[in-house]
Amino acid sequence: MDIHENEFICVVGPSGCGKSTLLNIIGGLETPTEGKVLVDGAEVTGPGPDRGIVFQQYALFPWLTVEKNVQFGLKLQGKSKEEAEELAHKYLKMVDLEGFAKAYPKELSGGMKQRVAIARALAMDPKVMLLDEPTSALDPELVGEVLSVIRDLADGGMTMIMATHQMDFARALATDILFMEQGKIIEQG
Repeated sequence: MDIHENEFICVVGPSGCGKSTLLNIIGGLETPTEGKVLVDGAEVTGPGPDRGIVFQQYALFPWLTVEKNVQFGLKLQGKSKEEAEELAHKYLKMVDLEGFAKAYPKELSGGMKQRVAIARALAMDPKVMLLDEPTSALDPELVGEVLSVIRDLADGGMTMIMATHQMDFARALATDILFMEQGKIIEQG
């Protein structure tokens, strides 16, 4: 399959069909059993800042504040303290959480935690954003706030690949839909 810049692809299929595995392969967290993944012509051989990943669970560091969670990868990239702070502020504002920069994850709702995870991934300035069922761990009333952020990113032209069980989300958000069954893409369109 080919995914082009600024596309929003939704991968849909039953539980256990391989959606998360596909995203983990694209993200460089798993090795494909056959084939290869290229991002801008370079083969994916492991994780990299060109691919932001937002998991089903928030994967935030509970001992770090919201802003420190967003800054974490930036500091690993060698960004200065000032630049990391500036970027964290920018992306927390983008997900409407700038007022919670000093809060800890335990003080946030599920939707807020997922928006922090999105801000952390965006701060790395990825070429591709991978979203593995980003609303599955949320209460129904929180789904809308996370989908609103995702819709804004898609409208802004970010290349995105999202695994979901929700066909209505796929139809509303995606430029293309991939249907998976038993580890294979069985239909696209």
